[in-house]
Amino acid sequence: MACGTVLKDGDTGTIDFGVEDDELGLVTQSVSSNQKVDKKEIRDKCGIIVAVATYNPTAEITIEGYGELGSTNVGDTLTLTSSDYNLSTSGAKNVIEEITIEKTNEDFVKTTVKATQYSGINS
Repeated sequence: MACGTVLKDGDTGTIDFGVEDDELGLVTQSVSSNQKVDKKEIRDKCGIIVAVATYNPTAEITIEGYGELGSTNVGDTLTLTSSDYNLSTSGAKNVIEEITIEKTNEDFVKTTVKATQYSGINS
């Protein structure tokens, strides 16, 4: 559940406030997802695009939080706690590609995990 709900002025809709759930055992500060596809364009003799095909849908996922990961490693499959990130929830595999741990003398340990979701890979 989100940390709070903001009612939009003059509208019956709502906007969630805060992160839905902690991810990977971290005190999660942010989760972002960036969906994208590859594309191939066909141009005519004048260089004008006359057709386009999109393929290979993927999503980049970034999780930032306080704490350290236990036994999670680069190359592992990422299982998200929340399904509220507008990502595929079936028929896709999330692969951890990068883990950054930041330790400073003025803050708690911060961890950033970057993963890619590959649509069509089930296992």
